[in-house]
Amino acid sequence: MSEPVKDFDSVAGSYDDWYRHPQGLQVFKAEAALLSSLLPHRGLGLEVGAGTGVFAERLRGECCEIVCLDPSPGMLSKARDRGLLAVIGLGDNLPFRSGAFSFAYMATVAEFLSDPVGVFREVRASSKTGSPLVILFINSGSLWGKFYTEIGLKGDPVFRHAVLLSLYEVERLLLEAGYMAEAARGTLTTGPMEPKVGAEIASPSDSCGVIAVKAKPVS
Repeated sequence: MSEPVKDFDSVAGSYDDWYRHPQGLQVFKAEAALLSSLLPHRGLGLEVGAGTGVFAERLRGECCEIVCLDPSPGMLSKARDRGLLAVIGLGDNLPFRSGAFSFAYMATVAEFLSDPVGVFREVRASSKTGSPLVILFINSGSLWGKFYTEIGLKGDPVFRHAVLLSLYEVERLLLEAGYMAEAARGTLTTGPMEPKVGAEIASPSDSCGVIAVKAKPVS
């Protein structure tokens, strides 16, 4: 088990506490709404780096099922407790057959990947022809980005492993992996120190703490 995975595994028991915090719950709802605005609402989806499954639980529906992939056994045990389909594995070596998924997404995962292009390529190989990939990431140029960079430099067990990204950088990585960005939206339009979170979906800019990009494979 790599050092980053060990660190995520070590906080699995308390990971969901943030989503029960008044501000954390607002952040979660805003991010889930942002993902929902870009993802299909039917078919079999894949969440790479699903952690405890909080997003998959929120986003699955009557016509949509989501497989949770994560390398942390501790995190995935929480996802299974939610009744979710959970598979242990790494994004750069997906344990699925070609063309298995109708869509895929990652929520604040790209920041922690040592080879994001390789992971995006693996996702493409495991998806049906033309299936979208949605990447939600912490915007490096935002107040939230600066906050998470600072706590990472101070030794936070999770964010010390993060390399935050800009919209340009994410689109460039996607293009290198054979995807073309077709839509981008953001949310968290207030700063991390404000108790009421700006949860509206907005055009991407440095006023957005997180941005989500929807990309389609280049033919």
